[in-house]
Amino acid sequence: MDSRKTNPTVQINGGDEYYSELNGYDLSAGRSLNELDVESGRNVAVIGNDLVTKFFNSNPERALEKIIKVNGIPYRIIGTMESKGSSIGRSWDNVVTTSYNNVRRFFLNQPIAPWNPTPSFIIQVKVPDVNQMDLAIGEAEGVFRTIRRVNTTDASNFVIDKSDRFVEELLKNLSLITLCAVIIGCITLVGAAIGLMNIMLVSVTERTKEIGLVKAIGGRKQSIRMQFLYESIIISLLGAVFGSILGILVGNSFSLVLNTGFVFPWIWLFWGMLICTFVGILAGLYPSLKASRMNPIQALRYE
Repeated sequence: MDSRKTNPTVQINGGDEYYSELNGYDLSAGRSLNELDVESGRNVAVIGNDLVTKFFNSNPERALEKIIKVNGIPYRIIGTMESKGSSIGRSWDNVVTTSYNNVRRFFLNQPIAPWNPTPSFIIQVKVPDVNQMDLAIGEAEGVFRTIRRVNTTDASNFVIDKSDRFVEELLKNLSLITLCAVIIGCITLVGAAIGLMNIMLVSVTERTKEIGLVKAIGGRKQSIRMQFLYESIIISLLGAVFGSILGILVGNSFSLVLNTGFVFPWIWLFWGMLICTFVGILAGLYPSLKASRMNPIQALRYE
């Protein structure tokens, strides 16, 4: 008898035979709930990928027909679900799914999960065409207002959520991540500019005699200044080119894993080159001014 236990974050879901399809789960082994499971409320369960990994060494076939205990109640595993990942700090694979009649019988008066201290009931509706979404919402609201006996002048005492609400939450999180990435990028650019300026200052020091010789034969301050400024910009742009190539290769390598299309970010590439040019100008400004202001006699005597 296996005495291993999970942490108390496993969520118990009750559904019908369409639960997996409506919630975007794919089976990795076994079967989903059927009408008989739902009507009888018998102790059968479909478990998430996290539980398969913990108890059955990531082998879905091995989990079938095994008995697990949920809150001390034995359940026979009839199916396992493929990994769905996590979002908003919650794992969608750390779940046990049984019929809603079974949940009513055993879990109606106790917490389903730490983030859901009281059981809640949700009716999910799926439309074949996204253009029918508003029509389906209006029809569902009319039906529920009648069932819940809500007067025509009163507000609805229930909530209808569309799937795009989760997309909106995800976009908010992505906005925060983007802001953090911009801040980190700015800090990195400042560090790169300081490093490039130090390199150019060393270059000016090592080429002091060369600068003095150029000035002695009639070289202008502007020519010397522009020479070092161009060198700084070229070094910065070379870094931008290599960084862009590496970013495109790494990004599109992940796109192969995620089965998405090849992306070439022309706009981001343009802005990257422009920003690196600006950084090169800032980093080379002081060294170029220092080189152009050198005294030619002192520069020629420099050891």
